[in-house]
Amino acid sequence: MSSVSSSGMSALPPSVHNPPDESVVPADEIPTATLLRASLEVALSKVAGPLVLAVSGGRDSMSLLHAVARWAPDRLAAVATYDHATGGYATEAAALVAAEGRKLGLTVVRERARTVGRSEAAWRSARWAFLHRVARAYSARVATAHTRDDQVETVVMRLLRGSGARGLAALAAPSAVVRPWLGVSRGEVALWAAAERLTFLDDPTNATLHFLRGRLRHDLLPLLESAHAGFADEMLSIGERASRWRQDVELFVTSLGVQQLRSGVLRVPAAPLEQTSDAGRAVLWAALFARVGVALDARGTQALVRFTIGGRRGAHLSVAGGAVAMRLGLDDGSEGVDGFELRRGPLVRRIATSTWSGGAMMMPARWGGWRFRRVAHAAAARHESEAVCSMADATWCALSADGAVTLRCWQPGDRVKTHNARAGRRVTRYFAEASVPALDRPAWPVVLQAGEIVWVPEVCRGVAAPNRPGRPDLIWYRCEREHD
Repeated sequence: MSSVSSSGMSALPPSVHNPPDESVVPADEIPTATLLRASLEVALSKVAGPLVLAVSGGRDSMSLLHAVARWAPDRLAAVATYDHATGGYATEAAALVAAEGRKLGLTVVRERARTVGRSEAAWRSARWAFLHRVARAYSARVATAHTRDDQVETVVMRLLRGSGARGLAALAAPSAVVRPWLGVSRGEVALWAAAERLTFLDDPTNATLHFLRGRLRHDLLPLLESAHAGFADEMLSIGERASRWRQDVELFVTSLGVQQLRSGVLRVPAAPLEQTSDAGRAVLWAALFARVGVALDARGTQALVRFTIGGRRGAHLSVAGGAVAMRLGLDDGSEGVDGFELRRGPLVRRIATSTWSGGAMMMPARWGGWRFRRVAHAAAARHESEAVCSMADATWCALSADGAVTLRCWQPGDRVKTHNARAGRRVTRYFAEASVPALDRPAWPVVLQAGEIVWVPEVCRGVAAPNRPGRPDLIWYRCEREHD
């Protein structure tokens, strides 16, 4: 959380809490310590692998930092802290985390934002992008110090915004993020922090009513609890029921035969979506897109419900943030996969604007959305008898060193002679066999030598492409897509 709002609210000084000098009850001897340690151990027993702790410098996250360092140090890969570049508090908080991490002998990854976000949503997005990058670097999972109070606040915020059952699971939703203290109250963490004499910073924005969460925390929730005893517990119950419902939905989606083709690309059979009700389709589409990292809004969900039945083969629909759903099918009448493909990013890849021509030794390293990498003769020879250099593997290809090369995008009417069709066959047929969607094809590279197509990367290789890696007069390349 930043100390500067999107409306230009002046930065407030952070409140620093230093450990008192007087002795207190040893932290490990108070009942709260037992609760926190047990909650941590139970949570970690359910997940494998290392953790990256998200630490902001506030009381809850600093408590988790010390708790994991003491009770589960073998699970800790790194501590991650993010400076939003919004003023004194953000910088001081990140510095405090780094200093505490060093004292504990931990690896700390600290990053400062290059640009200042203008809203809570922008701050949150930047922070989570940083945390996910760090987690990937350590092959770890992110762990946060969210508490039961955070869950109550989030459920109420989702209710006020009209969220459905999926959103009401809030912080308890199935997730790769580990939240060991979600069943512990903020007050219980505060007791342990005081007993442990931890140093932390109070985010000044937590005391203001400028943001919705602050108004909920200080005004609305106390009033609702006063008027209706047990209100917070009822909100937690709603969140728990929504979480169980989401788990059931995830199990059902897994049973549908969903295929994760690559990062951000999912394929799902059409029948389950076609054979349910509109309400069922809305639930399934939201769960499916969540698997490629996309949160659907109401408008996108309803459009997808209509698209399920009305979308013709080969049609596509763009939804939130440029994500795409496409009805699989071929434009040349061949039999295709009966289903849908979901993508996190735009359907059509970046198209190269011009044709490249030159010698085989000078192929561009990057072209359109593709990367061409030259392969040494020795490496090609090692794979001579393996599948990677067989005619069936179209990620590799050899070019004659003395022949000019032309690199361009696929064009309708292109034909290629292969070992299975020496008289020539339309490239679209090979696109179909490789399950290349029709709207991806305009951006697909085609490599020619002596006026003949020798290579359609990831799709096919022509008979004009030499296939003897031992020949010294050949130039070998490997081609891969740069992004999905």
